[in-house]
Amino acid sequence: MIVDLSVIHDAHHPHHVIAIGLLICSIHTLLRPSHWGEQYNSCTGKHQSPININSLDVKKVNLPPLIFDGFDVPPQQTNLTNNGHTVAVTMKSDHIPTISGGPLNGTYQYSQLHFHWGDNDTFGSEDMIDNHIFPMELHVVFFKQDYRNAKTALEHSDGLTVLAFFYEVSERANPRYEEFVTLLGNITSAHKSTTFTNPPSLKDLIAHDTLHYYTYDGSLTTPPCSEVVTWIDFKEPILLSHSQIEAFRALDDEEGHPLTHNFRPIQPLGDRVVLYNTDEIVKDVDLGQPEEPPSEVEQNAIDEPKKERTSGRKNGKDSGAMASMGVSWLVLATAAMAMVFSSYGRD
Repeated sequence: MIVDLSVIHDAHHPHHVIAIGLLICSIHTLLRPSHWGEQYNSCTGKHQSPININSLDVKKVNLPPLIFDGFDVPPQQTNLTNNGHTVAVTMKSDHIPTISGGPLNGTYQYSQLHFHWGDNDTFGSEDMIDNHIFPMELHVVFFKQDYRNAKTALEHSDGLTVLAFFYEVSERANPRYEEFVTLLGNITSAHKSTTFTNPPSLKDLIAHDTLHYYTYDGSLTTPPCSEVVTWIDFKEPILLSHSQIEAFRALDDEEGHPLTHNFRPIQPLGDRVVLYNTDEIVKDVDLGQPEEPPSEVEQNAIDEPKKERTSGRKNGKDSGAMASMGVSWLVLATAAMAMVFSSYGRD
């Protein structure tokens, strides 16, 4: 996940240029991810991203529905920029998308989106599912509206949420990405930009199934690696043809080299629990909702079997005591008779 703090948006003013870009310091080009912790303490934290999600270890839950507002509204203008690190998208919109519900406490406002990919179809994504690496990943970043902008949101543990969508290779091209991929040919060199003729909405760029997803608490995947992100990884991948993904790999970085491998290595899960939202009925899941007390009829139905079991145990104890006494008398009687017969033998 790459965050641009160079453009700050006020949540109370709807007319903005929504920029996609990078929080890039010169140190990024000098140090590999394994050395980030030398400059940024958070990069060695215990709740870092990305992670490998083991689907057998997740906790299944039935979370409230995610509410996507403004996702189906095409922006007035959308620009693509090769900034040398990723594809940077700039949108001008009167209706800034928001998301709420699901695992989120509050409403989050759209901030930016960007992509991660490798130099072939065997790797490129940041998070993995059951050790499976996807060829590319989309990150759509939101900040909590209470904090007014992305920069302030970084100071709060619930400041950001990222909707992550994986890509898989399909034999057929995805028509929703046709203009997007075509425009990439205009920005193969770093710091070049181009503009959409028909700007897509966010809904056009993401997967159809937004019910099934994994969610966990994590971090930015670039410095400062702030642990302020609620990750929502959708299970259904977006399908692109091999040639469509290759269009991303045809871009050059600032030094004229192929722009690939813009992803961080997997980080330890630690003590975190990954939740999996499903439409299956999940029992005994505590979602923090108070339970209503049972009605009088329901309470009687609960209490009656308990009374019967208690009565049965009491009767069982009495019967057991009587049986025990009977055995004791039988033992004494047998011993007495043995003494009598023994005395007859001695005479």
